[in-house]
Amino acid sequence: MSTPPSSVPSSVPSDPASSDPRAFDPRPATPAVAAPGARRAPGRNGRLTGVQLLVSVILFLVVETLISVIAVVWTVVTSGAVPDPSSGFGVADFDPTGFLVAAVIGAVLAIAGHILVVGPIGARPGQAVGGRGKLAELAAGLGIGSLLIALSTGIIALLGGYRVTGLDPNPQLLAPLAIGIFAAFVEEVFFRGALLRLIDGWLGSWAALALTSVLFGLVHITNDDAGLWGAIAIIIEAGVLLGGAYLLTRRLWLAIGIHLAWNTVQSGIFSFAVSGTGEQHGILQAQLSGPDWLSGGAMGVEGSVVTVIVGLAAGIVMVVLAHRRGNLLPRDRRADRSLTGADGTVPNA
Repeated sequence: MSTPPSSVPSSVPSDPASSDPRAFDPRPATPAVAAPGARRAPGRNGRLTGVQLLVSVILFLVVETLISVIAVVWTVVTSGAVPDPSSGFGVADFDPTGFLVAAVIGAVLAIAGHILVVGPIGARPGQAVGGRGKLAELAAGLGIGSLLIALSTGIIALLGGYRVTGLDPNPQLLAPLAIGIFAAFVEEVFFRGALLRLIDGWLGSWAALALTSVLFGLVHITNDDAGLWGAIAIIIEAGVLLGGAYLLTRRLWLAIGIHLAWNTVQSGIFSFAVSGTGEQHGILQAQLSGPDWLSGGAMGVEGSVVTVIVGLAAGIVMVVLAHRRGNLLPRDRRADRSLTGADGTVPNA
């Protein structure tokens, strides 16, 4: 899941007022009776949610542009290749080292931007990224993402759509890692850390999951070899999976781990194109055969019906577990928020 640059822990997000990050309950408080001088507490996403969204959109566009600029400049300087004004550079044209450096810089800026949005702007320091258990969630995500791609590829191979022909003597591993880092951090921070989180407060978890899944798929439609089916496939297999991972933990790390492994393993090991962004040369040399609905064709393994089914099944599991933990919430209504006095204390009803 990537657009070209142009045991899971049972933790929930920490409340800034709580010393135990696992103690925060995002569900709305019992409605209280207004008292003179009382005011409603901020919602579960803090204050200025509209400003949070605006700043998140700007940061996403700036970071994506910066990654492209760094990758192109690095490629021009190191290779002397000048982009064709009519077609520009695609992911496959970037110098792998430059692309990796750009992706790491973009990842750092994306996380820093999210901390800015939820902290100084939203008054919810660390929301979706703070608290204990981050590394455990990230590791679990890496394992899940790797397993899902390996399982999908194995089933496709059993059905005759993928055949290993040998080991690549000169595998290109930096580009797959760069694609993974870029998508896992920059896309997850925006689509799950901003869009899903904020829409979840405005419309509720189910609407947020549906809307962000559709938006996430649609941004891939412009990839060279993706098209309409590629966008639909990503909506179903990845939008639900990654959105479910966020809702399950109410943090980004599980989704980041899944996305990072998903992209890196499919291209760096199995040599699939990632979301229709161009040919990759990973560890395994392989040959695709049969119809595109089976092998994925130029779209890559994400274009296979097999991967759609596997990803959707895993996503449903995530959503069911989130529901059982009480993490699928109704919209955050102002009337349901607790009341505080002008001095910040809770007034007597």
